[in-house]
Amino acid sequence: MKKIVGIIILVVSFVSLNAKDIIVTDMRGVNVSVPDNLERIATISDGFVEGVMTHLGVINKVTVIGSWSMKRDYKYSFTTVGGEEYTLRGWNTMKYLHPWLNDLPCINSPQGNIINYETLASANPQLVILRVGDCTLRGANPEAVEKTIGTIEALGIPLVVIFSPNYYNKAELSSMREEMRVLGDIFGQREKALKLFDYLDSTEKMIRKRTATIKEKNKVSMLYLGLNPNVRKKGAAGSVSGVNTPESYIIEGIANAKNAFTGKGSGVIMSAEQLYSLNPDVIVLPTSNGYHPPRELYESPDFQILQELKAVKNKRVYAMPWSPMNCARRVEYPIDMLIIAKAAYPDKFKDIKVHKFVLQFYKDVYNVNDKDAEALRSEQILDWTVEYDF
Repeated sequence: MKKIVGIIILVVSFVSLNAKDIIVTDMRGVNVSVPDNLERIATISDGFVEGVMTHLGVINKVTVIGSWSMKRDYKYSFTTVGGEEYTLRGWNTMKYLHPWLNDLPCINSPQGNIINYETLASANPQLVILRVGDCTLRGANPEAVEKTIGTIEALGIPLVVIFSPNYYNKAELSSMREEMRVLGDIFGQREKALKLFDYLDSTEKMIRKRTATIKEKNKVSMLYLGLNPNVRKKGAAGSVSGVNTPESYIIEGIANAKNAFTGKGSGVIMSAEQLYSLNPDVIVLPTSNGYHPPRELYESPDFQILQELKAVKNKRVYAMPWSPMNCARRVEYPIDMLIIAKAAYPDKFKDIKVHKFVLQFYKDVYNVNDKDAEALRSEQILDWTVEYDF
């Protein structure tokens, strides 16, 4: 490692002599000296940083990635009780938009929990952008976060750190504005970056306005139910999100519904009996070690024990967008919000079709044409919204 550090320090010193640096204050409050001629950036993010960079038109500066979700071709399948095989495929939106990301070195392990610092050093980036709270560095262990930050800085590479909402153990999504501010400052596009947040935030404000007058007695109960197969191997039926999670914040704080699970914690494992005790009006199925469509809950042999749940009987089960390695909210989070709100209160959103909303969203955020917008809808496995005119 000492040899690698020496090499990188020489490279950084050379850059400093030949380029005018800019100062960026990251979310630690640290002033980071960043070369203004950036051409080689390492991103340690599951797609959020890359999504904002796509909007700013600087994604081509990424030369190292930190998430295998932008390399994998994800496939999901199950067999129904009638013997029919059901198969779907989805990609990270960044993988579809920028297939060349697949050819870049990835400094993370395929499991998503070990950073290879030697690979990072040998890639010789001019800057590392680290998002704490994503799957690569979840942020729950402060010592691990400090160790990662310290190791990268010891390589002599400028490091900008941003924190996802998950890092703060708060459900609010407003801190994403500060994330975008930092990224905008790096590329001299603060105003454009903040306008992106305002655009994303407009969906939240619209949902709040439409649901604000719902009285407590009329609130729908909703459950975020993860169908991770590893949970079933432990004898449980699924996992749920507590009231202190971003998922619950969208349900209760934005859509003005009720989280059927009133406890705390993320990925709380539950038995079938516990799920029946919650018996929600509506169930939403997030990415949970694979994509899970409503049909899986309705027709898979693994979930026949849950057929008497109110939401299942009334066919009020909805799938969230496919989001591989979804430890933290990404740029597409307004789509999550709208699906939750419309699933909870269809009458209040009957004039909004999610399948049309997402097309315009992709165009506005990623500046894509109609064909690519439709492809992105398919990659997030949202074609069911077309089928059901949702």
